[in-house]
Amino acid sequence: MKIEELKSYEIKEHRFLKDINTDAYVLSHKKTNARVVVMPNDEENKVFYIGFRTPPKDSTGVAHIVEHTVLCGSEKYPIKDPFVELCKGSLNTFLNAMTYPDKTVYPVASCNDFDFKNLMDVYLDAVFHPNIYHEEKIFRQEGWHYELENRDDDLTINGVVYSEMKGAFSDPDDIVERQIMNSIFPDTPYGVESGGDPDVIPELTYRDFLDFHSKYYHPSNSYIFLYGNCDMAERLDYIDREYLSKYDEIKVD
Repeated sequence: MKIEELKSYEIKEHRFLKDINTDAYVLSHKKTNARVVVMPNDEENKVFYIGFRTPPKDSTGVAHIVEHTVLCGSEKYPIKDPFVELCKGSLNTFLNAMTYPDKTVYPVASCNDFDFKNLMDVYLDAVFHPNIYHEEKIFRQEGWHYELENRDDDLTINGVVYSEMKGAFSDPDDIVERQIMNSIFPDTPYGVESGGDPDVIPELTYRDFLDFHSKYYHPSNSYIFLYGNCDMAERLDYIDREYLSKYDEIKVD
């Protein structure tokens, strides 16, 4: 099957990019309006990512916490930490996830075709069907929670993202860069800290955390990218059949 034969996608643009010697297709998924870019070429290192626009309205770090938590088990892969298992057992050449001031992306790459397909599926199931709706402890572990080691100790706050951002807020260069961004762009997503301010992170509730995921982690708000030497039509058909086709288009403000 060719990309042009796929019924679930509409080709918006097709051109050859001479400087990187690749075909490039800009597609739209008909049912959800998910945006897709594919670049089939001879590159052995195959790349996939899915990204979402995730503009924060405060400095609770909800976008960052969601990024961590969706990789802590999903409907199809209900183990505690599939990300760690992939790091240990996958043939990946790149595996990570990043939260930016206005978007969150989940990129993977591998030279092995079977491994590449598996990485894609784990990440797609993670972002669309995470276990966060069934297990609040995932939010508490990765976001923030109260701790009391001994009865007479002071009550403390801990959490993976909370601790990570305490480290980030102790770096002078990061502090200056953050203040510049916040000062230049007040009253916008760039005027707050998407990674989370340790003083503000404990204000995030479990309900607001779930609402953020349900609003932004939808195909209509996604951007999907595929690059390298693989059967692009087969991959796009799989993404539609297993994931995108299960949704209807929504308007995300």
